[in-house]
Amino acid sequence: MILRLFIFALSSSVALSNPAPLQPGHVAVIYNSASQKSRELAEFYAMNRRIPVANLVGLILPEEETIDREAFERRVRDPLREEFTKRQWWTLGKNQNGVLIAASNKIRCLALMKGVPLRITRSEIPAGEAQSKGQFLEINEASVDSELAVMGIHGLPIGGPIANKYFNKEIPFIQMPTPYLLLVGRIDAKSYLTCQRMVLDALDAEEKGLWGKTYLDFALKGGAFAIGDKWLEGITKRSLASGFPTITDRTKDTFVTNYPMSDAAIYFGWYTFHRNGPFLNPKLKLQRGAIAVHLHSMSAAQLTDPSKNWSAALLESGAAATLGNTWEPYLQFSHNFDIFHDRLLKGYSLAESASMAMNAMSWQNLVLGDPLYRPFKNNGKQPEDMNESKEYKILRMAHEHWTDSKMRNGKLKGAAERMKSGILFEAMAWEALEAHDYDNASKQFLLAEDSFVSRPDQLRQILNQVELERRRKDPEKALGLLKIAVKKFRDLPQIKAAQAQIVILDPPAPPATKSKK
Repeated sequence: MILRLFIFALSSSVALSNPAPLQPGHVAVIYNSASQKSRELAEFYAMNRRIPVANLVGLILPEEETIDREAFERRVRDPLREEFTKRQWWTLGKNQNGVLIAASNKIRCLALMKGVPLRITRSEIPAGEAQSKGQFLEINEASVDSELAVMGIHGLPIGGPIANKYFNKEIPFIQMPTPYLLLVGRIDAKSYLTCQRMVLDALDAEEKGLWGKTYLDFALKGGAFAIGDKWLEGITKRSLASGFPTITDRTKDTFVTNYPMSDAAIYFGWYTFHRNGPFLNPKLKLQRGAIAVHLHSMSAAQLTDPSKNWSAALLESGAAATLGNTWEPYLQFSHNFDIFHDRLLKGYSLAESASMAMNAMSWQNLVLGDPLYRPFKNNGKQPEDMNESKEYKILRMAHEHWTDSKMRNGKLKGAAERMKSGILFEAMAWEALEAHDYDNASKQFLLAEDSFVSRPDQLRQILNQVELERRRKDPEKALGLLKIAVKKFRDLPQIKAAQAQIVILDPPAPPATKSKK
């Protein structure tokens, strides 16, 4: 009855308009015809996305993740160009500068399957190509995906990045007057089983919605690296405003080992070379359809070993999609997380959102996941089934309906008390914490701890209060809370999170040095 009354109060919510989506017919599926599994994955994806069978393209390729420039051009790019011409997908012409380009194109997106190489090694600068002492112009290693995105332009120099005309746009890609550019996404991971799961999870989340919490891990690096934290700051504000429970780690340390990251639908973080923190826990499973990205150079240098780098690890933890880099991209030529998150929330596809967030092409980036995936295609629409993930749906709908925060929080507080909902209390606590309303946040965290049944969730409320006290510059109180947590939850694997924070706040004395005789 409580839930029905709450939903009735929201029934006048106005549905938000969504951008015109890419259609299955706009997608060409590329697979390695030398691999039976790669072909089967292509057929599986096409069947589930209803992509015409005529849009599948098999190329005879080496089953290696890394190839050289000559092999890329001879075995990947040039045969694919020939297929586009033979199948009459595009027409070629010369622009005003005499450059041969695609003047029209029926295909606007490539979906690369596992089995297609993912990165190209550095090669000698070709004769006749302008040389420069500038560091970027002499860099010609790249991701296969980013090079294929510009295959509609012939004769491009291979060194350095190329400006992306779709960067920071806010229109559907099919409306872009750039038939010579392609969106590129890749369904690739440690195993073909994971690849199939990524496809099915995307479809499931599109139908039912992506519900859960947002976790953001700031680096606080400052200086030239401050832009990365600025991106996360934008996500924080937008996530809270959209009704996502949003948990932020604003310390220089990443989320600590075995941090109890429950119901994670969205994760953005940086900056360690290999997976760490909660992603070391083999039992961690992200929400179905989750978007999880970690900013680091060469985060997708390989996809077969989840213990190394980040992209493979995030996918094995249950993410349906992630972004990565095959080689050193440099921060200014990395995906802008803030734009990526914004476009996803506005209903754009994974491939569109990622491309709008990237200012460079012919560079190092990868988009891993179903390129057509639209996790928020139904934003603004009242969910048909309110029983599953009901508290997350209540939060989202409340933020869409009540713009006045005082009124909204009053309604949510009443619902949280009646439902005894730890999820609602924790969400309101974090909103208060980010607004620097520390006393209110502390009260809500205590109510959340009392309301949660799950002990890992109860432990997280103490860790939340530790974060609060660290922001209040009271490390002694934070340390006291951690010691209480260790006693209360010593039997949980997640207690490593509290133990790790104790070491951070109260590091042990260095070992005594041996005296020389």
